[in-house]
Amino acid sequence: MKKILVIAMLLAGFTAGAQSFESTFQQTKTLKLTGKKILSEGTISYTAPDNLAMIYSKPDGDYFIVDGPLLRFDLRGISLDVNTDNNKTVRMQRNAILYGIAGKYGDIAKEMDADCTVSDVKGGKHVVIKMRKPALKGYTGMELDYNAKGRITRMVLEEVGGISTEYLVK
Repeated sequence: MKKILVIAMLLAGFTAGAQSFESTFQQTKTLKLTGKKILSEGTISYTAPDNLAMIYSKPDGDYFIVDGPLLRFDLRGISLDVNTDNNKTVRMQRNAILYGIAGKYGDIAKEMDADCTVSDVKGGKHVVIKMRKPALKGYTGMELDYNAKGRITRMVLEEVGGISTEYLVK
């Protein structure tokens, strides 16, 4: 019950912003070593500049929430509740996802000390971000696709250790 109340309170804050969207998403996590794919789906709500909620319907009960500097998630039994102002590694991971959805790929590249290539493609933009010196934890690169209106349609996060997570946003 407490988890439901926290999620409801955070989602209530998402109605105030002018730059916002709600949609569904599908997530495919691929383990490079085994080729195993883990599929998930849910709804995503974003309000600029820094409120994001990914509420999973499969698996039911999982969530990933950014509320300002706070990051809260419960994903397949792994829970975290942290103020990212005090944790650089988690802040970089939070910002990669948040800024990717917000279309701030230049900010991602700056924070991750990464090269950023932006290509105009039919109906939008394709962005590739590659870290120059990947850390021991976190992301090594990203691919982002945006439609003509600048809204995220696809995000791929490449992690140290060969894990790739693709989000398709409807």
